[in-house]
Amino acid sequence: MTSLKTAAASREAPVHLGFSFTGRALEYFGIWIVNLLLSIITLGIYTAWAKVRRLRYFYGNTWLDGHNFEYHARPVKILIGRIIVVALLVAYNLLVSISPIFGLLIILYLLAFPWLLNKSMAFNARMTSYRNVRLNFRGSYWGAFLAFVIMPIVALLTAGLLFPLASKLSNDYIGRHLGYGSARFETRAPLKALYGNLGATILFVIMVTLVCAGIGFLVGSSLVTAGNMMQGGGDELLDVLTFGPVTGALIGGYIALALAYLFYAAGVRNIAYNHTVLDGQHQLTSSVNRMRYVWILVSNLFATILSLGLLRPWAAIRTWRYLVSSTGLLAAGPLDDFVDEAAPEGNVGAAEFFDIEGIDFGL
Repeated sequence: MTSLKTAAASREAPVHLGFSFTGRALEYFGIWIVNLLLSIITLGIYTAWAKVRRLRYFYGNTWLDGHNFEYHARPVKILIGRIIVVALLVAYNLLVSISPIFGLLIILYLLAFPWLLNKSMAFNARMTSYRNVRLNFRGSYWGAFLAFVIMPIVALLTAGLLFPLASKLSNDYIGRHLGYGSARFETRAPLKALYGNLGATILFVIMVTLVCAGIGFLVGSSLVTAGNMMQGGGDELLDVLTFGPVTGALIGGYIALALAYLFYAAGVRNIAYNHTVLDGQHQLTSSVNRMRYVWILVSNLFATILSLGLLRPWAAIRTWRYLVSSTGLLAAGPLDDFVDEAAPEGNVGAAEFFDIEGIDFGL
């Protein structure tokens, strides 16, 4: 009897299923270069088709438990959405150039932001499927207003001390309103862990600032000394002790703040994923190494710049592969018993607005 109970328990134990990515940089380079050339030739019209081709490639090569994801958006709808967004942005900039008073329209933007966010999330979710079951998103206006408008402002006013609370509200909001077919996700990111991530980020900022300040000191000192020697000046030591450290600290501070966002975001991702459950039983996992993630993005940037953009496909594949390989699912049972259901399709215009503005939300 005991052995039968043990066997039953082992069968019911969650099974860790890792996500995997089978895309290749050279293969994607062919898609990317064609997308780029056709987008240039068509004066940007083909960018809608380029986006669909790109996402279908990345989604189609992302696998979980022997099944891949799919992207279903139609290029024509995306093109129409982009035209509307670009027209509105151009009109807004023209009005502001005519009179600064039109800058007050930013208030209307803040009021519309929750609606735009919900419609964008709904569209992107509905265009994504796994095992022929689509994702969905059903958000609320005031929930989004609190999580994505009020709390970020409050966090800034508190010099970042409430950033963990803002991160909790935003990630919990997305997870709570996201669904897979008729099943729902639930995210409860612990505030204590998020504050621990903030503490680690502060230490990271200090470390990067000191390193960059030291490098700036050496470089600045060398330049000042060389300049004074050429001019025959005698204040080399004073210049070395002032110009080098100050410049190095300023540069280091700016670099540290930029990298801190990536470091902090990677930590938030881990915490949010590791506290997200699907259908009350299947738990997501994330094991992104914050230092490695920052290194990947920074080295990708330098590689892209030095190659005049030609290594951008390699950089995109590298980043996606790392994030996918760092994600998993503790499945408490089979994943083939989920059923699809009708859900709001969102608004493609809202989705394209966030895409054009470079704003990305989501787990």
